Amino acid sequence: MRQKLSAMNYIRNNKRRAAVLIVSLALYLLIVYLTQFILSASTESFKKILSEDTKKMQMVQLPKSAYGSGWETMSEEEARAAYAEAEELLMERLREQPGVKTVQKAQNMGATIYALIGQYHFSFPLGDEAFVKAYMEHMGVSLKEGEVPDAPGEIILAEGIMKNAGLTLGQKLSDEAYQIVGIAESDSYFGGGIAVPNKDYNEAICVLSDGSIEDMTALLHDMGYEFADNEAQIYDYKAGKADYEDVFAEVETPANLVFRGVMIVMAIMLLLVYTTVLRDRHGEWCLYCSIGYSRRAIYFSILREMLFYVAVAVVAGTGLTVIGMVAVDALLIAPMGLACKYLDFSVMGEIVCGYAVVFALLQIPIRFALHKIRTVDAMEDELY
Repeated sequence: MRQKLSAMNYIRNNKRRAAVLIVSLALYLLIVYLTQFILSASTESFKKILSEDTKKMQMVQLPKSAYGSGWETMSEEEARAAYAEAEELLMERLREQPGVKTVQKAQNMGATIYALIGQYHFSFPLGDEAFVKAYMEHMGVSLKEGEVPDAPGEIILAEGIMKNAGLTLGQKLSDEAYQIVGIAESDSYFGGGIAVPNKDYNEAICVLSDGSIEDMTALLHDMGYEFADNEAQIYDYKAGKADYEDVFAEVETPANLVFRGVMIVMAIMLLLVYTTVLRDRHGEWCLYCSIGYSRRAIYFSILREMLFYVAVAVVAGTGLTVIGMVAVDALLIAPMGLACKYLDFSVMGEIVCGYAVVFALLQIPIRFALHKIRTVDAMEDELY
C-alpha cells in the first residue's frame, strides 16, 4: 500500500511554526532584494549621465595640431584668431554630418552627483538663448518651475541635480556670475544656460545629435582631422561608456561585499531557524515510523512542507519588497535626486540560487534526523 503523509495537515495544526518559517523566508527575499535596490541608486544615477545623455550630446575640443601646422611662428593673438577660425570651419563641417542637429561653441559648467556610494563630476554646456531652447527641446526637457534662461549667467537645472546638491531656485553659483532661474522636468541630470562673455571657463564645441554618433573621435578622423586621442578633449558615448565601466567597477566592489554579506547572514539565519524546527519534530517522526510510515514517506512530506513555505514566502516577500522599494524610493532615494532600478533579473536569479543553496544545505540535517528515526522507543534520542 502506498504511503503518503499529508503536509497540509501538519501546517494547519502548526500555524504558528509555519508562519515563523514563512516569515523567515519572506524576509530573506525582502532584505536581499531591497539591499541591492538601494545600492542600485549609485549605478543607475551615473548611468543616466554616462550612457544616456552622451548619445544625444557630445563635446569636442581639439588641439591646435589637429588644424594644421605653423602655430609656433604665430603670435598669441594670431594663434587665437586662427584657432577660432579653424573651429568655425569644423563646426560648419559637423553641421553637414548625418545625424547632427545643432552645433555651437559653448562654455562648460560643472556639476557633481553624490550617490549613496561614490560621486561623479560632469559638465553641461552654456550657449546663447537660442541654443538653450534648442538644447532643452533636443533632450526632451520641459520647464517645471521658474523660467527659461534669457540673459547671460542664467542657468536651468534638472530637479534631480537641485535635490542632490541641495540647491534652490534663485540661488547664485560659482563666483555669483551665474544664477539658477529655472527647474527642468527631466528624466536625466539636465543642465544648461546662457554663457557669460569673457568668463574664464573651458570652452568646447557642443554637438546635439540623434544618437547615431557613438564615437566622435572616429568621425573626426574620417573627416580628415589628425590628432592623438589623448591630446583631444572629446566626450561622447564611447567615452561615457568607458567612464561608466570605471565608475561601476569602483562601486561594484563595496556593493557586492554588502550584498553578499547580507545574503550569507540571511541564509545562516534560515538554516538556524529550520534546524531548530527539525529538532522539535524528532518525536513526531518517530511516532510516524512506529505506526508504519516509511522514512521515504516522511521525507517527501517534509519536502512538500518546505515547498509550500517557499511558495507562500515568495508571494508574500514579493509584495513586501514592492512596498519596501516604493517606500525607500519615496523617503530616501528620490529626495536625494537619485535614480534606482526596480526590476533586476540578475538579483532575482541570485535570490533563487540562494533559496536553492539553503534548500540543499537543509538536506543534511533532514537526512541526519531521518537516519535517527527508529520507533517510539527512540523518541528520547539525541539528534545532534
